[in-house]
Amino acid sequence: MSWFWLAFAAAVLWGLGYTMNQVTLKHFSTMELLLFESMVVFSAFAIYFIWLGDWGDFISKLANPKQLALITGSSLIYVVASILILKSISSSNASLAAIIESCYPIFTVLFSFIFFGEIQLNLASAIGFVLILSGIIIVKFYGH
Repeated sequence: MSWFWLAFAAAVLWGLGYTMNQVTLKHFSTMELLLFESMVVFSAFAIYFIWLGDWGDFISKLANPKQLALITGSSLIYVVASILILKSISSSNASLAAIIESCYPIFTVLFSFIFFGEIQLNLASAIGFVLILSGIIIVKFYGH
């Protein structure tokens, strides 16, 4: 399956997840939802790694301080971002929160350049960049 369809499938699932989270957050707090999701993810992947026999390889990667710092940092960023988007969904709705969050490609381009010196922008992605920014501005100033 090509990268495009994988990314598109992820977008479909994120949309479904945000919609379900909007309803779930009426009954559970942000922290309760994240705790439960984390337990499900941990259980599923622990079983997966043990089943494949890759647990030792994973643990050996964690022994490298640079890799451990990188995976810890990215995990903490994911946790904070998850808390923020769930709070946003609770305060507005899943659709508006998702539209604003969709500006993350702008920051991906920016951080890729700042941290890795990579320019991940071509004409097509630059046009998409402008369209995303335009959509966010419209929602911010003319949305609910």
